[in-house]
Amino acid sequence: EYNPSALKALLWCKRHGRKFIHLTDGTLHSERNIGRVQKLMRHIIIRHADACIASSTKAKEKLLQWGAPERKIFISLLTVDISRFRYAEKRENQHTLLFVGRIIPLKGLDLLLRALPKLHQPFELLIVGDGEAEEKAKLMAMAEETHVARHIHWLGFQSGEPLADAYRRASVFVLPTREDCFGLVLLEALCSGTPIVASKYADGAYDTVHPGENGLIVDQYISQFEFEAVMQGYLQAIAFVTSGNK
Repeated sequence: EYNPSALKALLWCKRHGRKFIHLTDGTLHSERNIGRVQKLMRHIIIRHADACIASSTKAKEKLLQWGAPERKIFISLLTVDISRFRYAEKRENQHTLLFVGRIIPLKGLDLLLRALPKLHQPFELLIVGDGEAEEKAKLMAMAEETHVARHIHWLGFQSGEPLADAYRRASVFVLPTREDCFGLVLLEALCSGTPIVASKYADGAYDTVHPGENGLIVDQYISQFEFEAVMQGYLQAIAFVTSGNK
C-alpha cells in the first residue's frame, strides 16, 4: 500500500486528472517502527489521496495522524467468507479454549500458555494452525514445563468444515497476538457465536468485540509485571553472580 507501485499510481492519476483512492490496514501500532523512507512514502500518498479507505477504526486513527481529512476517510472492515460459520450450531461445552492462527512468536501463543496454569477449573485448549517448527517445539516444551501439555490438542492447519467444527466446540476464542492489523479470525469466532478474549494489539478487536457483551479486550502483558514474574530477574541475577560467572 506504500510501495513504489502505489506512488507511481498516484503520480499517474495526478498527471491524467484521475481520482486516487488509498487503501490501508496499517495502524499506528503496526507501523511504529517504520523507517525514514517509509514515512516519506506515507506522507506523499496519504496527503495527496482524494479519498482513503481504512480497514478498521485503528487504521483510520493512523490516517488522521498522518494528516488525512476525516471527511475523506471511509471505513471498510476486512472480512472472510463467514457463511460457513454464521449458522454453526454450538455444542454444549463450557471448558474449551480455541486458538486459530500461525504458530509464530508474533501471535503470542506463548503468553497464552503462561496464563493457563492460573486457571482454577478444568479446561482444554485447541490450537489450530501451522507455522515455524522451532517455535512449536519451544511452545510444546513450555507446556510440559508448566504442566499443561495434557490439556492441549495440536490440530494443525484446518479449513472448511473441520475449522468450523473447531469453532463449534469452543466455549471461548483467544487471540493473544502481539501485533495484528486486524485479525480475521475474530470475525470467524464472532459469527460462530463464540465469546472472544482478544489482545489489545489485535486492532480489529475494536470494531468486533464489545466488552461485556461478546467478549473482552485485554492487555496480555499485565501478568508479566506480577511479583511472581518480576522476581525471576532478581533470582537469575543472583544465580549468575553466585555461580562464578563474570
